[in-house]
Amino acid sequence: MLHKKTFGFYPDPLRIEAGPITISPQPDLERVVSDVLTSDTVEDGWIYAPAQQVRDITSGRVRELPYASRVFGLPRTHMIEHTDGSDDRLDFHIWALSFFVGMRLTATEAGFLDTTPLKPGKLVDFILPGAHLTRAVELADDFWKKNLAEPGRAKLYAAAVHALFLGQRPQNLEFERFVYFYAAMDACYRLTTGVRGRAPGDLPQARRIKSMCCKFGAETPTWADPRAPGPEVVAIRNDTLHEALFMDAPLGFRARQEGSNGNLTLEMRALICRLLVALIGGDGAAYVRSPVNTRGTHRLDLSTRRSH
Repeated sequence: MLHKKTFGFYPDPLRIEAGPITISPQPDLERVVSDVLTSDTVEDGWIYAPAQQVRDITSGRVRELPYASRVFGLPRTHMIEHTDGSDDRLDFHIWALSFFVGMRLTATEAGFLDTTPLKPGKLVDFILPGAHLTRAVELADDFWKKNLAEPGRAKLYAAAVHALFLGQRPQNLEFERFVYFYAAMDACYRLTTGVRGRAPGDLPQARRIKSMCCKFGAETPTWADPRAPGPEVVAIRNDTLHEALFMDAPLGFRARQEGSNGNLTLEMRALICRLLVALIGGDGAAYVRSPVNTRGTHRLDLSTRRSH
């Protein structure tokens, strides 16, 4: 049965046909995009939640509170259709598409929290050349079909994407980025144990990231290898969550971190992106095995399949 949803916000006239799936722009796309990009709440490519408003019961006047409303909505710019779809299936596709285009998309009325970027590619470190976005949509549909009996896996994938995105809010403090990114890696690990098989017993935190890297042929960062010298990410995680200490300081008092480039969260973000590509079926891509300690943007080619 044909199922469809409108979603947004995406600033370009995206058109995709991938088997039973069609994605197309809404007729008023150009006007809607212009209105959003010229909003008073746009700053440096990000749009922020508007000020919270309340109406005085006695006078009927509306006044702005000194803080933002946090949850807000944006116009829906595109439609997704699936000839054999459902609400859950289309929601998963929108999450997967969000990841591959590198910006938050949603079909909900108020699906944004605090702020969201207005340009593609802002939240990932890769670009998809040519028709590879169509291939990404096909991989997402294959993932859904393979895991139909385990609907929690699609939810885990969406959760990891959402945590990855939340961690990149410009106003986040370093410990907040760390917590969001570690949560995304934990979701990736739980998903990995489902789609690729659990290790004998359940692995302790210290071995989980390296285990995922080994499964997908990715390079294990030194901060995720218990045998490597230097700061170890699980020790930082334990102190942060259990002792309210981040890098030996109270939460919010440490701006810089460790890592091969002095920025642990940047490398965590890069690794999460590689894991999410691999988990949805793109583990044959050379990108999955590229180093995470760079600031460059990588080319993601999804045409190669990897034998397991």
